[in-house]
Amino acid sequence: MTAHLNETTSIAVSDFLLNCFVRSTSWQHWLSLPLSLLFLLAMGANGILLITIRLEASLHEPMYYLLSLLSLLDIMLCLTVIPKVLAMLWFDLRSISFSACFLQMFIMNCFLAMESCTFMVMAYDRYVAICHPL
Repeated sequence: MTAHLNETTSIAVSDFLLNCFVRSTSWQHWLSLPLSLLFLLAMGANGILLITIRLEASLHEPMYYLLSLLSLLDIMLCLTVIPKVLAMLWFDLRSISFSACFLQMFIMNCFLAMESCTFMVMAYDRYVAICHPL
């Protein structure tokens, strides 16, 4: 990607600089605490859900397979963005390369679409179970 200045000079842009919503460094550590706790809670809850569905034989049904897929998608979405935000807040690492930014946006868009499709399949499964029982 190149940026053109005055029609004669071009500069190759390889990194983006991410600006956080907080300019004060003292607030960054306080804001990272709830974010890291929510990250750990999401990872732990999704992990427990996956382990429970895997180990309990009575939960080996289609709806629980969809719930485990939803849990996996949630783990992937959390692992895509939150570590970079925490690195920004803790270590002041604000730059991200163009390829890393593109990959992060691609993963986010793909997994959000997959999550929406999973919700749609779950809703259709409940519709069929309620309106057209076997």
